[in-house]
Amino acid sequence: MIKKQYLAVASALILTAGLFPASSDAQVAKKNLTANYNNIKVLYNGSQVSTTIEPFIVNGTTYIPLRMMAGVFNKDITWDGTNYTINVKDQADPGYESMLAQKDAEIERLKSQIDDLNDEIDGLEDDLADYEDDDDSDIDDDLSDLEDELNDEFEDYDDDLGSISIEIDGDEDEVEVEIYVDGENYEDSTGDEIDTDALEDLVQEVVEYIWDEYDDNVDVTGTIYDESDDDEELYDFEGDSDDEAIYLDGDEI
Repeated sequence: MIKKQYLAVASALILTAGLFPASSDAQVAKKNLTANYNNIKVLYNGSQVSTTIEPFIVNGTTYIPLRMMAGVFNKDITWDGTNYTINVKDQADPGYESMLAQKDAEIERLKSQIDDLNDEIDGLEDDLADYEDDDDSDIDDDLSDLEDELNDEFEDYDDDLGSISIEIDGDEDEVEVEIYVDGENYEDSTGDEIDTDALEDLVQEVVEYIWDEYDDNVDVTGTIYDESDDDEELYDFEGDSDDEAIYLDGDEI
């Protein structure tokens, strides 16, 4: 024990004079210390940490070499003898850097995939817009042709009702119809106001014509106007394609 104590004094002199100054403002000095060795072992997670310098106790404080624990905590220790400074830095973790590189590569791959998907979405949206434009154009053309056919078919439908004109609008789900009749002509020829029987026949034939020529799955809604009386609204009508029923002012024809 005496031999170890003397050796510790020499070691302690070196440590206090250079490696472990008390502070950056401490003056350089030498001090005799008595160190006690008690076969001190350092365990990390149950495993003993090996060292070439045995830990010792001075005035109740246990001292262990800094380098001894550096590897345990993944630190790099360097000694600057010129400035009497100990430098402690984190060690590079190859596994961590590799994992970061893999994540960066995966992020770039996903970004590229997102860009490709966005380009594909843009292309599909353009195709859809072109299709809708073409489809709307086709529907408009079909309805325009249908309107011409209806006016040709029903222009001279009934002498009493005078010249009948029809306007239509809508889409592939519903066709909206406006029928204009000459109520004044009817009164002149019959002496009575237009009765519903004459208009029921007209509405039924117009709706059935639309179903036959355009689409039997389309709903038809419309209004009958008296053009001789400032386009007074006479009746509303409807053709329900699901029920295959036709209504005039809510009453089935």
